[in-house]
Amino acid sequence: MPKLKRQRTKTLSIKANERSSDFVTPNFIYGCLGGCRNTYCYVMRYNYEHVFINENLEEILTRLELHVAAQPFPKEPNQVDPLYWTYDIGCATDISLHWKHYPWERVFGFFKKHPRAKATFATKYVNEALLAYDPQKKVRIRFSLMPQSISSRLEPNTAPIAERLAALVPFAQAGYEVHLNFSPIVVYEGWLDDYRQLFLQVAAAVPEALREEVKAEAIFLTHNPWQHQRNLERGLQASEALLWKPELQEAKTSQYGSQALRYRIPLKREWIGQWQALHQDLIPWNEIRYIF
Repeated sequence: MPKLKRQRTKTLSIKANERSSDFVTPNFIYGCLGGCRNTYCYVMRYNYEHVFINENLEEILTRLELHVAAQPFPKEPNQVDPLYWTYDIGCATDISLHWKHYPWERVFGFFKKHPRAKATFATKYVNEALLAYDPQKKVRIRFSLMPQSISSRLEPNTAPIAERLAALVPFAQAGYEVHLNFSPIVVYEGWLDDYRQLFLQVAAAVPEALREEVKAEAIFLTHNPWQHQRNLERGLQASEALLWKPELQEAKTSQYGSQALRYRIPLKREWIGQWQALHQDLIPWNEIRYIF
């Protein structure tokens, strides 16, 4: 079990993203105890043994204030957001799971009050404690989705997919902006049939009044050789049978310079087209902000 360690982080850099967000904040928490940590979670490639709780919160927020102030405003609209500079506050953890470990209301409040910025994070959990806070649409929650049969194998002990979908309306009513995070998209025999059922679940879960708000991002699987080896050493052959497909994968360098494996480009292009066509057929109102 990873150890929780409190510290003052010296890593205060803010990284450009341009996909899920405009920028990624310094880590409020670095590490995670979530159910995907022993399968595909990219954070575990670099930090498996600890969950670091960074206690110099005000220093991080001061750095964010200076960073936002340096950006031109009004912002030029982009696929991330038409109005606000958007910062991912949970790129290295799951905030819904680890909310008790730091003053999340202070972080949410920073963005709620800021005239130029908003926050975003992805989650695989439904934390009803967050419903008591009204961020006035300045915090975007991206609920991660995949077919339940695959979720049960790759992210055990996370919220069931049906529970995540059922949370969309309550969180929107509480003042959060809600999006969908189809990630990771794993290709296997029958995968499109399973996504057909998932898209039908999405259609049933999102009422007409909310459909304009609920946008999506779609990210196909990346994996990692030493993560694969560690998973095998822990007896996780069943999940690795889905994740490790060398005949279908090739090496890549990630956006931040790390090494990973992705589906081979010609195959991936074909699969993206198939996935998008099915998505468009069943839930065309669900705008895809980006897919890769």
